[in-house]
Amino acid sequence: DLLNLVHRQDGEQDKLAQAQKNLYDLKRSIAFASKKNFTLEQDIRNLDKKIALLIRNRISLEEVIAQSGDISLINQTTTLKDKALRQSYGKLFYLLQTDTRYIATLTSLIKIAEIDNLLQTVMFTLYGNQYDEYEEHLLLNMFQRVLENEFSKATNISGLLRANTALTRMMTTYTRRSPGQHYLKATLTHVLQGITSQSNLVLEINPLKVYELMINDYEATTGKISPLPKKPLPEEAADNHDVQRLISTRISELGKITDDFISALINSMDSIPYGIRWICKQIRQLMVQYFPDSSEAHHCSMIGGFFLLRFVNPAIVTPQAFMLVDSKLSALTRRNLTLLAKIMQNLANNVKFGGVKEAYMEPLNVVLDRNRDRMNEFLLALTEVEDLATVGGIDKYIALGKTETQTINISLNEMYFIHSLLQKNRSALMSVDSENSSMLQKLLKEVGNAPAQLPRKENANVDLELDTSSKQEEKAYSADQTYAETKYLLFMVMKAMPKSNSNSISELLDEASKCKKNPGLIENVNRIRDNCKILVAENLVSPSDDYATLRNDAAAELVNHQNLLVKTSEDQARLNDVLKNIQKHHNFLQEQFDAYKEYLGNVRQQSVCTGRGKQKGDDKKKKKEKGKSKTKAKGPFKYSHSQLEKDGVIIESEAPEDRRSSISFSFSSISPGEFEVVVTFGRRPIAKMQLKLDDLLERQHNNLLEYETDFLKLNVNLLLHLLNKDFVT
Repeated sequence: DLLNLVHRQDGEQDKLAQAQKNLYDLKRSIAFASKKNFTLEQDIRNLDKKIALLIRNRISLEEVIAQSGDISLINQTTTLKDKALRQSYGKLFYLLQTDTRYIATLTSLIKIAEIDNLLQTVMFTLYGNQYDEYEEHLLLNMFQRVLENEFSKATNISGLLRANTALTRMMTTYTRRSPGQHYLKATLTHVLQGITSQSNLVLEINPLKVYELMINDYEATTGKISPLPKKPLPEEAADNHDVQRLISTRISELGKITDDFISALINSMDSIPYGIRWICKQIRQLMVQYFPDSSEAHHCSMIGGFFLLRFVNPAIVTPQAFMLVDSKLSALTRRNLTLLAKIMQNLANNVKFGGVKEAYMEPLNVVLDRNRDRMNEFLLALTEVEDLATVGGIDKYIALGKTETQTINISLNEMYFIHSLLQKNRSALMSVDSENSSMLQKLLKEVGNAPAQLPRKENANVDLELDTSSKQEEKAYSADQTYAETKYLLFMVMKAMPKSNSNSISELLDEASKCKKNPGLIENVNRIRDNCKILVAENLVSPSDDYATLRNDAAAELVNHQNLLVKTSEDQARLNDVLKNIQKHHNFLQEQFDAYKEYLGNVRQQSVCTGRGKQKGDDKKKKKEKGKSKTKAKGPFKYSHSQLEKDGVIIESEAPEDRRSSISFSFSSISPGEFEVVVTFGRRPIAKMQLKLDDLLERQHNNLLEYETDFLKLNVNLLLHLLNKDFVT
């Protein structure tokens, strides 16, 4: 009796439910920690860029520090106090999460500067639960749409998936999620130890470098000047007998390392995350669909471009960033890893070494030749996985204790950013689903205009409950998914009816449908009845035997609850290891940031110490004064219209010529990197302009060298020169 079995094992099921809830919470912790690392990596890249600008564009130290901000992820949480607005955002983000067409469309519309923000929200917020099959199903479904869009627009194979687009960045970021990182650590750590554990190992095969190292080694060992001629021609270095002997030995060693590395990849096939293999499968299928004349070599090259170049090779070149090594690598070790990565790159691209640029790599073609066939077989075998419909989206219905409430942890700025993207691209998004576009239109009207981005210190996280009340009629699940859902809902109904004496499923459903005070129960009953009609039509169940197949499977699953509990505990132990690795990676990133802070501190100290004849006492006094006033205004610096015109800063002016002699410009800076320009006629202010150094530098970088205002056109290069001269010490 299935009903009695459910009630007898209710206590055991509660244990399973608690274990699965703990597992669910652990998955959320992994999602948040991964997002934290992604944000920290973004900020480190941004600070790295600012330091480069400090060197190349003479930005003041204060500007770099001010623009770097607080690197740590926003930890404060808040709630949206407006209940109606909170519900509207819940409906909007539920629509975006479940109808992947909208995000897929946005990826082809956004600007390069917006990619990182979109990546963070999509990969670590909307679909941040990296071990949830349902969210994984939705994310991969979105990938499918974006990939198909990319292939449908491509006119040739050579440019496919090569440019720095939202799609290619998204593919790379997908491989950096926890399942991919866990695979790389488990698969590559041991095989790379042959290189990383030997700090003095030399695999250099560039004849000139080998020659130079020979001289250095001789002189360091003997204390005598080497008899070899200094600065030989490449041909002379290559003809040296000792150089040839060393290179021959090293090519053999590199070949062995490569062979072992490829063997490790091939032997790891069953451990490669499903999603990564599924993307490889999509690439192959789309190649066949849109480029029917393409060869298997082309298919392997495209798959290798993703799996090897975007997934595996970065871990070879920078194993510290992937938690594959703990110690700092020597320059020799980094060069050895680069050589291995070059071999893997050519295998991925299906090309041989040769040509003028790196002719010295040509002897490694023998390594490529003996590995090419088995590498191509491996790349094609990657694509042999089940279709998405048969593996994803079922997890949501299996766990008996999982809550129906869905929430995402999202920052206010993420929310406002997506909101602004939707507003800006409203017309293009309306055509995505012309029949049901009114839903998006309605929700955008409810949330109003997108708020501006908040300053970092005011940003906060929100646990946003996704509101499913607005969901449209979803596409039919596969028969397997419908069956799994029906089984799950049947459990829920039986658990809600502890005193029922029903003798059949039909009687149970009839009895449950009379519980008017429990609308959720009635909704489950109606869903079961609808699903049973579908399953009867598919010949999977029959009402004549009281749905015996469904009852037997449900009973077997209940009896098997102990195995489920063991599996859940194993999953929890595995994911605890994953979380520890993510936290370890966070410590590595924090060390990087601390190194940047130390560097900036040293620069600041040096700038103080090298001041004009300042005494230590003066320095301390100045530090105290600086602590009292963090942002000291600079300026104003005054220029006449005619002077700026003469210097070429003003390219064009709409000011009447007879009045230009009375017009002046006063430049001042209240905060680092931000400038205010007050335009006066005689003594009367007539206009104000706000300039941002970041904006001007970006224009310069993108070769947009004219800055237009209401009545002026300014030369960006000369304007930057003027600002540097007046405001950068």
